[in-house]
Amino acid sequence: MFGIYIHVPFCAKVCDYCDFRVMPAFPKLYQEYSDLLCRQIESFGLRNPGLLSKAETLYLGGGTPSILPADCLKQIFECLKSSGVLVDGLKEVSMEFNPESTCDETVENALNLGVRRFSLGLQTFDPELLQRIGRSHSVEAGLKALDRLISTKMQVSGDLMFDLPGQTVASFLSDVDRLSDYGLNHVSFYGLTVSPRSRLGQKVSKGTLSVDENLYEEMYLKGVELLERKGVMRYEVSNFARPGFESVHNRSYWNRGEYIGFGPGAHSYIGSDRFYAPEMYPRWRDFVCCGSPDSMLNVDHLERDDILMEFIWLSMRQKQGLDLRALEKLGVVIPESAYEKWIQKNFIKIQDGFLRLEGRGWIFMDDVVTDLANL
Repeated sequence: MFGIYIHVPFCAKVCDYCDFRVMPAFPKLYQEYSDLLCRQIESFGLRNPGLLSKAETLYLGGGTPSILPADCLKQIFECLKSSGVLVDGLKEVSMEFNPESTCDETVENALNLGVRRFSLGLQTFDPELLQRIGRSHSVEAGLKALDRLISTKMQVSGDLMFDLPGQTVASFLSDVDRLSDYGLNHVSFYGLTVSPRSRLGQKVSKGTLSVDENLYEEMYLKGVELLERKGVMRYEVSNFARPGFESVHNRSYWNRGEYIGFGPGAHSYIGSDRFYAPEMYPRWRDFVCCGSPDSMLNVDHLERDDILMEFIWLSMRQKQGLDLRALEKLGVVIPESAYEKWIQKNFIKIQDGFLRLEGRGWIFMDDVVTDLANL
């Protein structure tokens, strides 16, 4: 499967925990960004004739795609169509929304462009926690945005975070319970990663905020249990859905499907190469103005061992697990000694030719994969 990712680097306010390549929103840059993005798409299409027409999914992420004016989004979609992307026939068209930019106008515009799946970043329903992590929306705004997106009758995913500074297990489970009561078909929750480069990371290093990592396991396992009791099943370590509502675009990532990313720092995977354009906006602008040359891309060519590592890692993070027969076709047999201790601990199991994580194994996934990959 081939997918397209559009990276929109602007945010009304950069959250304190954020370590992504985003920047404060400057409205005067919106039109320039849209023009540059279209030039990048067109350049790629000319160098790779027919490839964009093979796309089956489209994902607009960021940043905050919903912050872009209607005219700019329309320009991007028209550019994709003129470059061969059959937007109306795609299996999935997703767009990330933040509560502060979710209103009748932005939602209707997205629907008119062909967006059929919304991903809403809520993070938590605790007002103190929202303030502590530097989110710019209120709980009320988050709930209003959720109601508005649900009213479209399209697919809606709600995103939460856990192990936030000062967050309790009870508080997180309350968030999960409240969100799942909306009857969503898809939910994601992610454990906080404290980056030393972020404002939150600086506060943690100075001791003005602290994160209790001892609560991570309990929050995660109990959150999974709560969702699955309500029929929202884990299909990837951080993603949960009712059967048939899994993200097509993201599953393609995890199954090593090819994709092209457009925008500052957007990653791509084609053939045996993973690559991305310059991450900083000024450098990306120069890159596009120079014709988006391959010489300015950051390229990682995957050798056989790299591919095997990816196959194992990405398979194990999914509920379906690692297909041992498919691995054998790649010429690799994992010795039982590599995973025997994990089976004894009930961290993994073998079923129908697949090696799958279970229970606390999801918490120790990194350690399990490391043992499996040391072939």
